[in-house]
Amino acid sequence: MRKVKVIHVSTIGSTAAVLLRPQCEYLRALGYDVEFVFSPDQGHSTGGGGAKHTLEAAGFQVTEIPISRDISAADAVSVARLAAYFRQAKPDVVHTHTSKAGVVGRLAARLAGVPHVIHTVHGFPFAEGQNKAKYAAYVAIERWAARLADILLSQSKEDVETARALGIRSRKGYPLYIGNGIDLRRFDPERFKDQREELRRGLVLSSSPVISIVARLTFEKGYGELVKALAQLADLEWNALFIGADEGAGPWIRNALAESGLEGRVRLLGERSDVEQLLSISDVYVLPSYREGVPRSVIEAQAMRVPAVVTDVRGCREVVSDGVTGLLVPPKDPNALALALRRLLLEPALRRQLGEQARRRMELEFDEERVFERIAAAYESVLNAG
Repeated sequence: MRKVKVIHVSTIGSTAAVLLRPQCEYLRALGYDVEFVFSPDQGHSTGGGGAKHTLEAAGFQVTEIPISRDISAADAVSVARLAAYFRQAKPDVVHTHTSKAGVVGRLAARLAGVPHVIHTVHGFPFAEGQNKAKYAAYVAIERWAARLADILLSQSKEDVETARALGIRSRKGYPLYIGNGIDLRRFDPERFKDQREELRRGLVLSSSPVISIVARLTFEKGYGELVKALAQLADLEWNALFIGADEGAGPWIRNALAESGLEGRVRLLGERSDVEQLLSISDVYVLPSYREGVPRSVIEAQAMRVPAVVTDVRGCREVVSDGVTGLLVPPKDPNALALALRRLLLEPALRRQLGEQARRRMELEFDEERVFERIAAAYESVLNAG
């Protein structure tokens, strides 16, 4: 009997290699034939060529088709190329991820006559505080694109509620909640309890508390506010690690750090594959994003017993329980961010308390095995429906 063929579509390779690979290995173990489509290397160290090599080494077939991250005239070409590829590959299911690849991939799948189309919402492109015209345009696009899918899967409970409120529904109804999770065995602080001093020495870090952020170097992740907040904390002892690929904000960040006299206290490490080790030596995690889906990096930090300071936006507030596992602050507010960071830097007992509660909550609610089981059940429901 022929295996059910599934093609996952994402804009960049790192989404496939880092975020999707675990669930796809789970599905492959259940008997699915899983392939990937994403753009060629666009400068990401784990994207494009690096991701292609990683996935192919793991036994997955990978096809590279350019998909712009921004809305452009090239989108029509991407749709045509994807549709042609789907006609040739004849998948039973096309599963798209993220907003841009979701729109392009779903349209191409329908044009190619793919029997089943699934989309995972990793966070809607519209957000609180956005320009009203832009917000309305994104909502309209999401409503239209949703009807191209048989089902929508959502990592966020709040996104499910938002979709219901805004009428964003697939052919079979409103999004199904699947959650987001990580490998709690990999992100286990006990693995590194005897290595922390060695890891700190390797990064030439002092004994001061370490503030970490794992996010692409782009302004929507709140780096502008973070640099301003750190400048307000110059009177305290701390080191900071900025971990993530540069997507345009790097030069500004370096210049702003220099102007604030912080360049010697902040390390820009680029994209790393040893995030769990870096989190093991972190005392505070920060993510001042303007918008998020359900941020995996925050789940990873909380699993490593690191209290988190994040913005009070969809997704972030789903992971961090304010005053229980971390602190919530308003978006685009460097003063509030600085106050929250100052509190955690000055109160090590509070850091330990929040960190312990964070690990317990991740074990209860953010185990990736439960997410995989929900995804597999969704596949079965779509395939059995014919």
